[in-house]
Amino acid sequence: MNSIQGKVKWVNIFKPTTADLSWLRKELNLHRLILEELKGPSSRARVEVNKNYLYLIYYFPIYDPVERVSKRSEIDILVTKSEVVTVSYEKIEVFDELTKTLNKNSRALEDSLKLTHKIIDSLLDFQQRQMIHIREKLETVSVELFKEKEREREQVLLEQISYLKRDISQYRLIIKPQKHILESFFQVGCNFFNQANCSVYMNDLIGEHMKITDLLEDYRQAIEDFEDTNNQLINIKNSQLVKTFTILAFLTFPMMLFASLFSMNTRGTPIVNNPRAFWIVLGVMIIAMTGMFAYFKKKDWL
Repeated sequence: MNSIQGKVKWVNIFKPTTADLSWLRKELNLHRLILEELKGPSSRARVEVNKNYLYLIYYFPIYDPVERVSKRSEIDILVTKSEVVTVSYEKIEVFDELTKTLNKNSRALEDSLKLTHKIIDSLLDFQQRQMIHIREKLETVSVELFKEKEREREQVLLEQISYLKRDISQYRLIIKPQKHILESFFQVGCNFFNQANCSVYMNDLIGEHMKITDLLEDYRQAIEDFEDTNNQLINIKNSQLVKTFTILAFLTFPMMLFASLFSMNTRGTPIVNNPRAFWIVLGVMIIAMTGMFAYFKKKDWL
């Protein structure tokens, strides 16, 4: 448990112990069901209001570089008139940065509304920074897309696009409910705080959330466009290969035809007994292939 004291106090609890829960019960007079819920991550985000405190379960994404996907992380926020308590279940680096900021500038510690706004705003800023890896990977895909690629590199690019699509989809699933949760929190919160400027803080957070969703939607559209373009390029390349092999089959057709005709052991086969029969047949084959090649070239099929 870490705390920073100003006019109001911020208490940050990581993986609450029995002692932490006992302190919360005595300090905030929490309902036993909330204490039970604070023992571990919850199943859904929600807002709960009590005459003495507000309770917010907030989900946000954290990127896992090993599995290459954003995963849901939870922060529980308990707000009273004199203190704000945050409870997390995995290490959140943004809180280390926030602690340094509040130690240097304690304006956010003037009242619990400002402090709550500062905490959620820091989480939203963290979410936006989390999307940097998506932008960087999109830029890489954009560069690689039109490079001449071997089959192995094509497979790598397809894999990159697939992982990126999954990451964006997971990110959207996590942040999409945030707007509703934030609106609900401040609808009940403004009555709790009873401050005229409460809506200003609420609209600021909703605006920051909308920036993130708009940016993520742009990324989603971009990767879908890249995937469509990549599929079209692969189809063009495959069509070219089919076309090439088809032309090769037609070019070798005269050779196969003549070879088959003169390999038949039938009476009356022309020029079989001619001493130059082999060269005559070979010459006819070459002439036929050259003629077909010239015809394909004229039709711009080659």
